Amino acid sequence: MERKVCFITGSGSGNGRGMALRFAELGYDICLHHSGRDPEGAEATRALVESKGVNCKVLVENLAESGASQRLFEKFRAEYDRLDIFVNNSGITRRSPLFEVEEDLVNQVIGVNFRSCYFCVAEAGKFMREKGTRGSIVTIASNHHRVNFPSRCSIYASMKSAMVRFVEWAALEFSPYGIRVNCIAPGYILPLDREEELYRRFEEKLYPRIPLKRIVPPAELADLVHFLASPSGRSITGQTIDVDGGDSLLNAPLESYRFEKE
Repeated sequence: MERKVCFITGSGSGNGRGMALRFAELGYDICLHHSGRDPEGAEATRALVESKGVNCKVLVENLAESGASQRLFEKFRAEYDRLDIFVNNSGITRRSPLFEVEEDLVNQVIGVNFRSCYFCVAEAGKFMREKGTRGSIVTIASNHHRVNFPSRCSIYASMKSAMVRFVEWAALEFSPYGIRVNCIAPGYILPLDREEELYRRFEEKLYPRIPLKRIVPPAELADLVHFLASPSGRSITGQTIDVDGGDSLLNAPLESYRFEKE
């Protein structure tokens, strides 16, 4: 029996790698994507995925560039004849006060966090429609879409909010074909490398402020994506699920934002 295919952007390392490994454990063939900055890391991810007994291919495209999403799916079409789950995971975090923000930074965040999401989701939907697949598309946003954290992430948060709104439109447009589109909005994500110093920082600074006192592991995000693609998720579309241990239920004191009067 032919295995189902899961395509995850931004999966050469980090959170995307963790999700790819989990989907490999669930028996999916995996298509990895990375921007080209760390080919060695992407190849290491491929080896880990293939060690789970599934097939894995790697596609390279810098999604910050115009037209990159379309080029990426041209490469995907050349390699695959089916797509069951598409996860739009690529994203970058950039911070700057509004009084100091530079246009290049804004354009970069818009390009990777929203434009590439918009067109990758569109291309994934086209592919599924052509193949007659009642597939599942999930975008990975952030709990910044609903909370103004004191992090000077105005452009990042704005694009994550735009992603949430876009998912609702995509869900409507794809619904006649049985293609469902949803969004997962995590908070802090547990690193795969388990660096001692990073863990210590989490324990000292992050865990005390999060109601459930835990950071979400990438495998749990993959399990939620898998649930959304399963028969149990057949009636769920156009929804955003916050996965952050309750972090977005809290609000920071005003002084922590460090706003200054003119």
